[in-house]
Amino acid sequence: MPAARPRMHVTPSEASSRLLGELSKLTGRGQATIVRELLDEAVPAMQLAVEALRDMKKRPDRLQAAMARFSARAINDLTQAQLDLDSAMNAKPGRKPREGVSDARAASRLRKQGMGAANTG
Repeated sequence: MPAARPRMHVTPSEASSRLLGELSKLTGRGQATIVRELLDEAVPAMQLAVEALRDMKKRPDRLQAAMARFSARAINDLTQAQLDLDSAMNAKPGRKPREGVSDARAASRLRKQGMGAANTG
């Protein structure tokens, strides 16, 4: 009769082994318990991966469309992060942006038109 929860042997990497050992000492729980809990927390991600792989095997034509959507989303996220970083780097320290002015270039235009903070220097 098969076990309800079959056992498996796992050989962790050196880094994982060190971290598991330290977690075990700090928490007072066994390393196997920690690994089981981490796997249980990963179940939703594993389920998504299984479903995606099933879909790819059943409908390989969908793979190209899914990859295109994923790539477009990644590019959009990276572009937005770059814009946010550029805005943060162009902002002058200690000044709060005017309400409704989130773009550093727009704030610069306002200052040139005499609508920015007064020059005190």
